[in-house]
Amino acid sequence: MKKQILSVQLFAFGLFLIAGCSTEEQDSNIPTQIEQPSTVETPQYSLNVTTSEGGTVSTDGGTYDEGTAITITATPDEGYEFIGWEGVDSEEASLTITLNEDQTLNALFSPVVSLFTITVTAAEGGSVSTAGGTFEEGTEIEITATPEQGYEFSGWLGNESVETTLSITLSSALTLQALFEEIQTYTLTVSSVLGGSVSTQGGEFPEGTTVSITAMPEEGYQFDGWDGNDSLETTITVTMTSDLELTPLFTVIVSEEDNSPEVSDSGPVYWQGTTLSFVKEDNADPTVEINQDRLTSTVWITRGNGGGQIYNAAVSENADKVNSPVGTEWAIGTLDDVSSLSFGPFRATVSKPKNVVGKNLVVHLIKDDVYLSLKFTSWSGGKKGGFSYERSTP
Repeated sequence: MKKQILSVQLFAFGLFLIAGCSTEEQDSNIPTQIEQPSTVETPQYSLNVTTSEGGTVSTDGGTYDEGTAITITATPDEGYEFIGWEGVDSEEASLTITLNEDQTLNALFSPVVSLFTITVTAAEGGSVSTAGGTFEEGTEIEITATPEQGYEFSGWLGNESVETTLSITLSSALTLQALFEEIQTYTLTVSSVLGGSVSTQGGEFPEGTTVSITAMPEEGYQFDGWDGNDSLETTITVTMTSDLELTPLFTVIVSEEDNSPEVSDSGPVYWQGTTLSFVKEDNADPTVEINQDRLTSTVWITRGNGGGQIYNAAVSENADKVNSPVGTEWAIGTLDDVSSLSFGPFRATVSKPKNVVGKNLVVHLIKDDVYLSLKFTSWSGGKKGGFSYERSTP
């Protein structure tokens, strides 16, 4: 019985195996359907990078997947500086962006601005229109130097120009100083004297100034020259190169009858008595009798305090270079040789009075026909008017 059961089981198992194999064969002939995964396309965006004048960028941009991180660096050219980005709020030269949209960037550059300092000062004698300051390169600055009274502009320390106004275009730091020189001035003194007037009393003048002076005689007087100048013209022009003192010389106009020498009827008289010393001190008043050597009633010898030569105060109020002292004539020599001496006006005879100090002279008083010996012992220069001499007496 057990054998039968076992056989039935084995048979059944065999049928099961056959059936399984048959099913596999059927399944192998059915096409297999493979399930494909679904595809999602990633968005892409464009990046455009440009520059303004003055620099470059590390990339011009391109097309990138969304979320791509891109680094861009802006590099300025020489003389320029990076100042920021157009299209993004950043002032960093190196920029990293994550692309989530189309984007345009522009790197901005600007010329580098250099600052320079100009210092302007003035030396003694003037001022300048500006003390300077700090300015951008290329700034034009105008500076004017102004001299004070008594000074003149002489140039710039730091610039070769000799113009008072200077225009500077800054390209570097600069130091300037305006230079001034004191103007040399001289004093012109023109004295007024009895018998006339002058057009100017003089004053202070810069070196090289030309000044015209006119002497104007009053009625009854004539102009006879200048003390302090050799001209016989009433109008003279002087160039100031030193201090100068001028005095016009006026004399009373004497008629021919009054001017004619009257010679003594008794013939020449020679004074050979004792020696008399006469002194007129410097700056002593020539109109005072003590400062006049009154030889006769018609001949009073003195000298003005403006310098110049001696004159006859009895008939003149100041010296005449040609004829003074009026009424006298002079010769170099002694009374012993009077007959052989050559007589003439004082100035023509002695030329320069200071040169005959110590020399023997003979003076002829024409109207009185008197001859006397005279020797100058001093003659003051510097327009002081002093002199002294020794002379013979009757």
